[in-house]
Amino acid sequence: MSAGRAVLLVTGATAGILAIVFVLVGPRQADHIATLVSALVAVAGLGVAVAAAVPAIPGRRSVRVTATGAATAKGSGSAVSGAAVSITNGTETIEVSHSGTADASDDGEATSGIRQF
Repeated sequence: MSAGRAVLLVTGATAGILAIVFVLVGPRQADHIATLVSALVAVAGLGVAVAAAVPAIPGRRSVRVTATGAATAKGSGSAVSGAAVSITNGTETIEVSHSGTADASDDGEATSGIRQF
């Protein structure tokens, strides 16, 4: 089951349970319960929004590369099997795993892994 379907299932089940509780306790008590549930959902929504915004804070970049193919450079060309990145400050995280082979012939330049420029 995908995460999206699981969220929909839990949301639907929660709404159904709340509807049953509201019917069982009556309108006056249901009003109080609904107010509390609304406040809790608002705080949880704010937490989710902040958690989603944290990775988007400027100055932090993450690059992950895995299972790249072979790279061949001929003549004066260059090739990279992995990642070619420009690093502007020390906050970048770069991870390369299972990069392919790199082959350079003539005056070519080939890299398997990470090439910084």
